[in-house]
Amino acid sequence: MSKITSLTPVNRYLLVVPHVSENQTNNGVLLPDDYEPEKDRFIEATVLDVAPDCSDTIKKIKYNLIPDKKVVIDRTMMEKISLKDKTYHMILENYVMGVFRSPNEG
Repeated sequence: MSKITSLTPVNRYLLVVPHVSENQTNNGVLLPDDYEPEKDRFIEATVLDVAPDCSDTIKKIKYNLIPDKKVVIDRTMMEKISLKDKTYHMILENYVMGVFRSPNEG
């Protein structure tokens, strides 16, 4: 049996690393156990891999035509997949809201 070394996205999905910040403060205020602070809906993410059937704009990220590989995604639509002690984050191409580009890029 072969080992899984990486997860390759298909069906217009992108494999991403979300940039989330955990703002934890110890201010002594007691909150209910089920309380979750409001999270930003849109976050930055770094693209690791792209499905082959994605649009040309998204494919440019895969082939390093957009060097930073950073996008803005809708956090609520991100899929968290845990398999064999690894966690992957995937998002459908439709929920990529924008691509960061440097000023000299076309």
